[in-house]
Amino acid sequence: MIALVALGALLAATPLSAKDMEQQAGQHVVREFERVGRRAPARDATLTEAARRLAREALTEYTTGAPDLLTLTQAVSDAGGADPSPRVLVIRAWTHPHAIETFLARTDFNAERASHFGVGVALKDERAALLLLLSDRKAELQPFPRVFAGGENASGTLCGNLVAPLRQPEVYVTRPDGEVDRVPLTRRNNGGAGFCTRLEFARPGTYTVEVVGRASAGPEVAAIFLAQHGSAERRDKSAQLAEPTTLPEARRAVYERINALRRAHRLPELTPEPVLERVAQDYSDRMSAENFFAHVAPDGSTLTRRLPADARYVRAGENLGLAPGPLAAHFGIEHSPGHRRNLLDPGFRFMGVGVTFQKVDGRDEAVLTEVFTAASPAAQLPEDPQQEAYDALARLRATRKLPPLKRSPALESLARAHARRALELDQPSAQPGEAPLHDRVFQALPDAGTAAVDFFIVSDPTALPDSRSLADATNNHVGVGVVRGDSKRFGQKQYWVAVIYAAIP
Repeated sequence: MIALVALGALLAATPLSAKDMEQQAGQHVVREFERVGRRAPARDATLTEAARRLAREALTEYTTGAPDLLTLTQAVSDAGGADPSPRVLVIRAWTHPHAIETFLARTDFNAERASHFGVGVALKDERAALLLLLSDRKAELQPFPRVFAGGENASGTLCGNLVAPLRQPEVYVTRPDGEVDRVPLTRRNNGGAGFCTRLEFARPGTYTVEVVGRASAGPEVAAIFLAQHGSAERRDKSAQLAEPTTLPEARRAVYERINALRRAHRLPELTPEPVLERVAQDYSDRMSAENFFAHVAPDGSTLTRRLPADARYVRAGENLGLAPGPLAAHFGIEHSPGHRRNLLDPGFRFMGVGVTFQKVDGRDEAVLTEVFTAASPAAQLPEDPQQEAYDALARLRATRKLPPLKRSPALESLARAHARRALELDQPSAQPGEAPLHDRVFQALPDAGTAAVDFFIVSDPTALPDSRSLADATNNHVGVGVVRGDSKRFGQKQYWVAVIYAAIP
């Protein structure tokens, strides 16, 4: 018995290897998901390899915080994976046991669903780093090379399947020069979730390949990886983007990336606007000087307050990025669903970019702010707001490749009366003492099969928001009513816009 106790004490004192720590961490991941009633994610070889690489870099490359999205994407891609934006947990410790002890005490990584995970541990002298990657996989891709030998041309066939509820796969390739191509599919199957496509890499450099799917919330990046045309040795030196180092260069590069993405999605390009550039730059400077990073400033102000008080805009948007360089920061923005919606919003027409370069613990860092509006803040009030509203609807309809709507005098009369009465009552919805608007539509247009009504209160009628009614291909007639006035509930000098649609055989 004494010998057994002594042996047990000796085994307990034996240092854990990185493999042992990864095994313990993986078991903890499974237990914690099962503990809260979630299905445990599966251990994934590509995420494990990427986690090991990032753990090594956590001890040498990025010594504070988590890796930026470009670094993360490079690691997952080099491992043969394609998961976009996996969740990351990094633990650094000055002694080996402390890394695994700290991780085993964590119970907060199971709040969101995950289908796959990888754990990597790196040891260097007495220090240790443990890194967990969690992904809710959106697409299953067949193996595809990440490095192609140099030459005049390189190509390969990419096949895969989207994971429900995503459907309607689309494939985009960002070339080394920043241009984005939408690549036609050569085959569809599996009820619209499966696909194949031929990818061509015409010149040496790094390409970003994205698979996009659609669900009720709109487009979503389902898979992303980097492909290098050139030798594997060259990849290590060239995979990093050539980052601009001055504000003018950074603005040009980011503007080109934004408009290249919009061109690929067949959307109008955005125009740089001096007022928006000033707003964006002031906010990047402020975040750097006051050491915060958020859409809401410490004093509670938001983008609405940062824009000029007399600015003419509707549904302004703001993207923020933080990375070693402006393009790496924008890379993270492009692959964040909420930020991507701003980049691809068909109603936006103007943009401004601000970049502040700073040093954090000796490392280069860029604070990126992107601001978007539907109209230039310096623009004059529209001379004919009703016509501009019609034009805005026509632009949105065209982006969906739907037939133009026919302007209906009867619907227009109803819409104008409805907007005027809504402003009088300070009430945009149902109006007391009036017959339901749909009934009045059918009285005015007995042949109408269906009718729909949108109502907006906006500061600019030139860029009305998209809507389900506008996207309904069966609607073929429209009437718009616009009045401008002051409201206690909705603010001063706002446009009250009623839009009535009808489907007439």
